[in-house]
Amino acid sequence: MSYTINTLRMISHSCEQMRDRVKAIEFAPDGAKNLDLTFGPGIAAELIGRTPEALAKAEKEGRLPNPKQQANGRRFYTLEDLTDIREALNIHVGKAADEDAVIIANSNFKGGVGKSTITKHFADYLGLRGYKVLVVDCDPQASTTTMFDIKPETLMDTEQTLGDYLSPRSTFEDLRLAIYDTAWPTIKIIPSSLGLQDAEWDLTATLQEGGQAVRESLQRLRIGLSGLSKEFDVIILDPPPAMGFLGLNVMAAATGLLIPVPARQLDYLSTIHFMDTVADNIEILEKNGTPVDYGFIRIVCSAFSPGKPGEADMWKMMQATYANSLLTQPILASEEIKNATQAFRSIYESKPSASHATYQRCRTNLDEVFGEVVQLIRQQWPSTSMAGRSASIAA
Repeated sequence: MSYTINTLRMISHSCEQMRDRVKAIEFAPDGAKNLDLTFGPGIAAELIGRTPEALAKAEKEGRLPNPKQQANGRRFYTLEDLTDIREALNIHVGKAADEDAVIIANSNFKGGVGKSTITKHFADYLGLRGYKVLVVDCDPQASTTTMFDIKPETLMDTEQTLGDYLSPRSTFEDLRLAIYDTAWPTIKIIPSSLGLQDAEWDLTATLQEGGQAVRESLQRLRIGLSGLSKEFDVIILDPPPAMGFLGLNVMAAATGLLIPVPARQLDYLSTIHFMDTVADNIEILEKNGTPVDYGFIRIVCSAFSPGKPGEADMWKMMQATYANSLLTQPILASEEIKNATQAFRSIYESKPSASHATYQRCRTNLDEVFGEVVQLIRQQWPSTSMAGRSASIAA
């Protein structure tokens, strides 16, 4: 074995060992992520969409079991309790059964914009509120997969992965079999694997065949997700940082586009190229019989530090440039997010690493940003959109 290959293998093995040590410290004794989340009556009621008094009344009437109690007598609820309460009270937060999931591509070619971090946090935000979520990690780097406590290298021996499904050489046709559970009751994931890059090469090879073969390769992910769309409320796609056939599959499958852009000049300028490239490639998709029409396109300012020289001015420039296509709230840079992701967690899974006020400020900011995206999502479903409600009232 050559020096280069041997060195790369050695470094990779050392990194895997360190990752496993970190997980052993951060997670349960078996190295698996354990969500030790509890909520007081006020927070639980807010997440469910009821008042604390309504919960207490339902418990008194026997429609709900009594909450758990700490040694000091304080009542609390677990994440599983919230799911059970929604079912018992027939609280449905997502789409109607006959409607399709909103499929969001969280996309940008530029590295370091927070794409995978936003994907993980947004999924957890939705899961906390009872939405049924499917995360699809289409990036061979597999950062989102790792955040959900799945080791990409463990999928090497299976032939039921996203890469196998996308590859024209594979006979694997049921994308549902590639879905894995996560620590969250209402969040599932189709993880990335080391074979996903091979699928990119296989898809690219269809260019030589032309015609129908190219059309089929561009629509593989769209077709696979169409069979799952009724089962979930939101499907979040984490695409690769390039517009190859994997990226085109993501663009073709999505029904909404979220674009993270930091308030830095180089990131701002690179987004111009990204927008043009996406538009050009959507034209390619449509010329190949794959029409694309997003319900919404929004830019989110990520990792924003208003105190840093130039970033406040860049935020103003983004507001002037993107206007109604920009989410009104930026995602603030926070050590809480950095510390959480280093422990393979989101802010919604972790305890404060600094002061409680700093943690709460970070979480409130994310809630405001993601709450705005949820409003866009709900407008895509006739049962929850303003147009749908108006039609219902008129009828």
